[in-house]
Amino acid sequence: MNREDWLTSAANEAAPAFELAGQPLPKTRITCGFPSTWTLSKQTLGECWSDKASADGTFEVLVSPTISDSGAVFAVLLAQLCAASKADPVAMGLDQHGGMADGRWDSVIEELGVYPHVAIVVGSKPVQTTRMLKAVCPSCGYTVRLTQKWASLGLPKCPANVPHPQHLIDMKLEATK
Repeated sequence: MNREDWLTSAANEAAPAFELAGQPLPKTRITCGFPSTWTLSKQTLGECWSDKASADGTFEVLVSPTISDSGAVFAVLLAQLCAASKADPVAMGLDQHGGMADGRWDSVIEELGVYPHVAIVVGSKPVQTTRMLKAVCPSCGYTVRLTQKWASLGLPKCPANVPHPQHLIDMKLEATK
């Protein structure tokens, strides 16, 4: 079983509860992926796209790949299914913060087994540093960036339009972050 199979099975297990609440689940596709509003500072864990956004009229549900705990994934999925069906999350067993409010889904989560996914650790990808060098006029502070290739041929002269001889001097390289 892969992630999508697990998520689909979880939705199928939850479907009868939505029926009983009078909010049956609409046609929905579920996958593991980064929600559109995800940022490093604000980690959105799930997202439900309207059926109007899909060419075939299907709700699209995304569960973040940064989580792998079966209970947490199920809670995020349940919250997104509530959004798709317009069901009350609290009536479906979620607390005010999107976590599980009680143990009513514990047997379902146990039956589904371990969510077949290892969480992605965001921020582990190395950040590329700039390759540009910073050249600054020591007299007026005029700044220009250039590559090592051009800097090795010679630093530029300050183009400041001031009739002082110090502006004819070479610019100096400064360290950049």
